[in-house]
Amino acid sequence: MLDTLDERIAFYRKKCGLTQEELAEKCSVTPQAVSKWENAITSPDISLLPRLSEVFGVSCS
Repeated sequence: MLDTLDERIAFYRKKCGLTQEELAEKCSVTPQAVSKWENAITSPDISLLPRLSEVFGVSCS
């Protein structure tokens, strides 16, 4: 079960066959930002959630 946002980001990134660098490019952030999201150091800005859901093909709700 994917309970936390960091777990979900890592899971869906891998499911989509994306590297951290590729996801970063699609979201206009640095690869370091994606790494921090996946390691629960920081969370993506709320304004990025619609973009992440679009990239992953999932709903934000």
